[in-house]
Amino acid sequence: MSIAPLPTPLQHLGGRRFSFYPPIRNLEPNEWLYRRATWSECVVVNARSGEEVCIPRIFLGEVSRIDEAVMIVGLYRELEWRSGAIIPRQRTVIEFPMGCSRSAVNDGGGAAPRSAHLAPVINIRLEPKPEARAWKWIGVAAVLGAVAFTIAADVTRQTQFHQRADLFRGYRAYLQLGPDDDYAATVRKLGLPARTGSRETGERVFRSLAYPARRYSVILMGSNERDARYIGALDPRGRILDSVRLRDGSSAESLLNAAGLRSLPSF
Repeated sequence: MSIAPLPTPLQHLGGRRFSFYPPIRNLEPNEWLYRRATWSECVVVNARSGEEVCIPRIFLGEVSRIDEAVMIVGLYRELEWRSGAIIPRQRTVIEFPMGCSRSAVNDGGGAAPRSAHLAPVINIRLEPKPEARAWKWIGVAAVLGAVAFTIAADVTRQTQFHQRADLFRGYRAYLQLGPDDDYAATVRKLGLPARTGSRETGERVFRSLAYPARRYSVILMGSNERDARYIGALDPRGRILDSVRLRDGSSAESLLNAAGLRSLPSF
């Protein structure tokens, strides 16, 4: 059992006349009627001469939607009728004879005798001038250098920042302490003090941990030495470098001033 071919745009025209665009060379007039279709070709008949022509499907385009007396059917290629068949039209290239001058062609003079050999084909390759290529590489090197300099500067800046931060933390290490740090926590964070001292003032005991190399002393306060917690830090002259806020919301600065800690032996 044979299978019917797929429908073509020309089948929707019915019995209406149509014209090809671009027109088929060597076949006039350009008025056609649809006859039938196969899987590979579409058969049309000239409306005046009655001649049947087979148009390959691959060349058929769209049908115009303009409601006119003659419809237009587009062709993907310019076709021509030659030796009883439809073939794609190939445009010929005019070759001027070797040695024929432009003035002779323009003036209509006689052409020089044509050489028996065709002119050689030269492979033309457009390349930039050496100066342009040099400037291009210079520009690329400048951009890469600027990117590398930016990256190096950023890395150096971050390294210096971390070094300064580490130096600052080492110089003012007491800033790591809080009101809940006792003697053990202080030694764990700052290391063993060079010397210690204590003083009782009323119900409070003040304990000092001296770090002469760092030029400050850490002060702990509590009801006894074992329960003493960090309240601040003093420099060698007894000036307050740091003070914490106590549980009742008051600052420990007033306690450091009133305790008379300058006279402790550890200072």
